[in-house]
Amino acid sequence: MRFLKKTDWPIIPLALGIMWVGLTVQGSVSGGVRYPPSHVIRMVVAGLACVLCAAWGERRWRKSPWLVYGICLALLVLVLLTGRSTNNARRWIDLFGGFKLQPSETMKFAVILALAKWFGDHPKPRRMADLYRPALLVAVPAILVLLAPDLGTALTFVPMFLGVAWLAGTPWRVLRWVLILPVLLAPIALLFIQDYQQERVMSWWKQSELTLEEKADVGFHLWHSKMAVGSGGMHGFGWARGPENRLDRLPERHNDFVFPVIAEEHGFVGASLFLLLYAALGAAAIALAVKHRDPFTRLYLGGMGLHFLVHLILNVGVTLGVWPTTGLPLPMVSFGGSSMAMAGVMIGVGLALSASRGPVFTSRAWED
Repeated sequence: MRFLKKTDWPIIPLALGIMWVGLTVQGSVSGGVRYPPSHVIRMVVAGLACVLCAAWGERRWRKSPWLVYGICLALLVLVLLTGRSTNNARRWIDLFGGFKLQPSETMKFAVILALAKWFGDHPKPRRMADLYRPALLVAVPAILVLLAPDLGTALTFVPMFLGVAWLAGTPWRVLRWVLILPVLLAPIALLFIQDYQQERVMSWWKQSELTLEEKADVGFHLWHSKMAVGSGGMHGFGWARGPENRLDRLPERHNDFVFPVIAEEHGFVGASLFLLLYAALGAAAIALAVKHRDPFTRLYLGGMGLHFLVHLILNVGVTLGVWPTTGLPLPMVSFGGSSMAMAGVMIGVGLALSASRGPVFTSRAWED
């Protein structure tokens, strides 16, 4: 297989390191199980997805962006019509054997692939009018995701669009107007937000003014998250020994609030090393992107790197009280199988594209 000979290996150990951290954390939140079987299965599925997508080959992936986008968009519509309703949200499609698929996770991959294709075929947009069509590629799935409702996932599309557009050569004088649009559209987004989401936003906004009763109610997630992070000290309590985790006081600690478990049990040192490891994966993908003169490959790899960095910033920011609680997993660390599998798919496609590397990046690469 060609990709085995030309694979950019630094991405692989970084991803494996992150998955290993996820395995240890999931074992901790499962009551001290060293290798929780359900999470091991998810890791195996992600690994197989990565290998299969890498082996599929660069030429096939280059021909398939619109097909992938169309299928994933259809799945988003399908989940709204027939998906399982959990906590007043329709986000999952039941599959065989008890497995579930979250179409919003597949859509993230499809959007990156489609944006790379569009901007690769239409390089260096110079006007706002040049961004209308690629913006629709993001706006349509974002609206469908909001209808689920899934505010956290919908928010990830905006920075990924801006990042890929910038990598494609869009000047800042154009992008600054695009940055204003989310602010102007915020009142419309409020129409899709459920009551419990509005309460979370308000509790975040007034977090320093919350009473003890409010901290035990609408501010419960954020309060205990900050307690876990702050109590970890320099070196933490040790694996599966964190009080917030062990006493079951930290909600969603297996999924959206997985970072506080790391900080509580491994302290500032362990949490910092984890953040550096995760950021290194995103940075490695972006560094790999700038080696390519091929626009499609460069933009996809850049979009993939931004995907991981955006999720890191939003997920960890929520747990620290920087952003409102929106519900966003941390790929390869959180429990979600769809998120784990799609991380494997993204990396596999990135390896397939990078295996057919053209000349190393020079300053002329952006001018051609």
